[in-house]
Amino acid sequence: MTQHEVIIDVKGLKRHFAVRGGNVQAIKGVDLEVRSTDFCVVYGPSGCGKTTLLNLIAGIDTPSAGTIEIRDTGIFSLPEDKRGLFRSKKMGIIYQMSNWIKSLNSFENVALPLIIEGERESRAIKRAKRVMRELGILELGRQIPTELSGGQQQKLGLARALVTNPWIILADEPTGNLDSKSSDEMMSIFDMLNKQYKRTVILVTHNQAYWTIGTRQIEMRDGKVVRDTRN
Repeated sequence: MTQHEVIIDVKGLKRHFAVRGGNVQAIKGVDLEVRSTDFCVVYGPSGCGKTTLLNLIAGIDTPSAGTIEIRDTGIFSLPEDKRGLFRSKKMGIIYQMSNWIKSLNSFENVALPLIIEGERESRAIKRAKRVMRELGILELGRQIPTELSGGQQQKLGLARALVTNPWIILADEPTGNLDSKSSDEMMSIFDMLNKQYKRTVILVTHNQAYWTIGTRQIEMRDGKVVRDTRN
């Protein structure tokens, strides 16, 4: 991967939702090129289309019009099962709230994406431990995730997103339920992953405190990109 390669190419993207009485236009013609070295912070008011854009890039939602290519792969030309496999291998996704399997400890929850892909449990757990060690949360491994603090759970969610060694990290309001100290720690980790581990990061937030971080700031309003600046 070259230093300034365009890894995500979004063209003419639109997303309409049918509601009683008409359509809601969530995304109104977005063009966006994301480089492999980018740490993009996508911000704007609630309802402006931030999360919809993230879900479209992830291939979780499908567009009404337009295309998204990731490393020259048109993700919506893939059958749904292959698109899901592409997402699981190439993208790590972090949400505001993580879903945990309560019968599994933290090591097992982090390893789960690899086990689902067919990796042997012992190898998957070994990889989970390596990622958790890098994030400084190895000591949480034997605990049940739901018994951890919000900040610890988000770090664990990040470990689970990273366990497949993805190209791209997509984060949807990852600090929304955290105190300011835990939020700052999470943002520092995203910065490290971008600079030190060369991951492409796209982070959605409505928290104004984080609108100036990263390498690139993308402002959305009413389903459109209205400002796109680089540090």
